[in-house]
Amino acid sequence: MTANMSVKNVQGFSVIELIVVIILLGIIAVTAGPAFMSRDGIAEQRVQTELLSLLRLSQERAMQDVKQRCYGMTISAAELQPYTCGETIANAEKIPLAAEVTVTVTASLANAQARWLFNSWGCPVSENHSSVAEPCGQSSVEFTISGATTRYVCVQSHGYIRSGACST
Repeated sequence: MTANMSVKNVQGFSVIELIVVIILLGIIAVTAGPAFMSRDGIAEQRVQTELLSLLRLSQERAMQDVKQRCYGMTISAAELQPYTCGETIANAEKIPLAAEVTVTVTASLANAQARWLFNSWGCPVSENHSSVAEPCGQSSVEFTISGATTRYVCVQSHGYIRSGACST
């Protein structure tokens, strides 16, 4: 009698429950699978994310440092790295660029393709700006990250940093 009791108390999943779970797993696999399987755009996504972080850090430093209020970016074919008033920061956070990724800069600031800075208000200014208190609104700086896909990072003329292309 004890053996019969234990068999009757054992419960499992119904066929309907199993079918619902299989359908849900199929829907998840179809929608999310390509994002995980595709390698297209991963390098560009990494550069975009790291660039946003590095820009925000440089901007914050420029706004908080009362002695030396000019922090920015140095751009080369191999890497992006922080820059401070006349010198590249040793042991700084660098963003190495993969061979298949190129970064171009579009701005009306002088020499912005190689280097530019944030002023004390957090706005982008040219390296040869007249003072750290130079007003905002001169020029937006747009980074185009090209490879298998194209991504953008925009530093608007008033200092707002975001992903996406700068609007004209």
